[in-house]
Amino acid sequence: MRTKIILFIFVISILPLGLKAQYAHFSQFYAAPLVLAPSFAGSADGARGTINYRDQWTGIKKGIFVTEAFAFDITARKINSGFGLLVVRDKAGTGNLGRLDVGAIYSWNAQLTKSGLFFRPGIELKFAQRGVDIEKLIFPDQLSFDGISGQTSQQGPVDRTKFFLDAASSALFYSEKFWIGLTVDHLFRPNDAFYDRSYRVPLKYTFFGGYKFGTYSRRRRVGDKYMVSYQLRYQGGSYQLDLGGYWEHEPILVGLWLRGLPYLNAFGTLNMDAMVFMVGYHIFGISIGYSYDLTVSPILMRAGGSHEISLSYTLATQMRRHRRKGAIPCPKM
Repeated sequence: MRTKIILFIFVISILPLGLKAQYAHFSQFYAAPLVLAPSFAGSADGARGTINYRDQWTGIKKGIFVTEAFAFDITARKINSGFGLLVVRDKAGTGNLGRLDVGAIYSWNAQLTKSGLFFRPGIELKFAQRGVDIEKLIFPDQLSFDGISGQTSQQGPVDRTKFFLDAASSALFYSEKFWIGLTVDHLFRPNDAFYDRSYRVPLKYTFFGGYKFGTYSRRRRVGDKYMVSYQLRYQGGSYQLDLGGYWEHEPILVGLWLRGLPYLNAFGTLNMDAMVFMVGYHIFGISIGYSYDLTVSPILMRAGGSHEISLSYTLATQMRRHRRKGAIPCPKM
């Protein structure tokens, strides 16, 4: 049992070195809007701050796969624009394979039709850092049935910390009832590998959207809202799909999601990663959310589940008190 756990930690820890990159994600991606798409900068019609924390695969060891994000954005209504600052920090594995991204974001909002169709493009320019503590990694030649022993013959990378610039852009179309968008990340295609000097990060595409319906009355400010939504990510030949929805009865929001693709894998079961359960509370401009990823993949069953917490506060403008035309209908978490 101990050897299996060591092997699992080794595979997860060293895999990003072979693939040259690691990419964290949030299950509550609407609670991390600037991480999802630069187009969301300024979408709250006021000043907004958000904090996100994710502890993944806690069955291995708590705090070994952690992702944190901090964002601040503000609306400039006179020029139909939004500005934002995004900081994302990620740590993975026993070797502290980490990333730190600091990005500046701009978005612009335009009404396309009188019926209320809007277009919101956005762009992010970010400074990125990658690092690894090679001495803390465990390599195959150190493993035995008795545990870990001996020194590795693996040569460490010349540069254990890398710095580079990168960029992302997005486009978002929405109305009062639906939204659909696309984010393209790694526009500069930097080399973030520790060994392969010729490597370039492949473009990452994120498709997302949803539809809102229900019995909610803006005039009486009561009723239920229902939202169905999706997120599909593609990079370098790999796909990941999140599909689910929300029920909202202010101030409570409940969500259920499935992560995976509907086809049979090598185990003869559906290629599902996790079921995600969410609950949120919104009052006086404060939104608090919690989600738990219940791992259902046979490969990752021993890894356990993942916990995620989100917190945001919006200091709305006077116009916010009267529900403004052109608000994006997606959920707050």
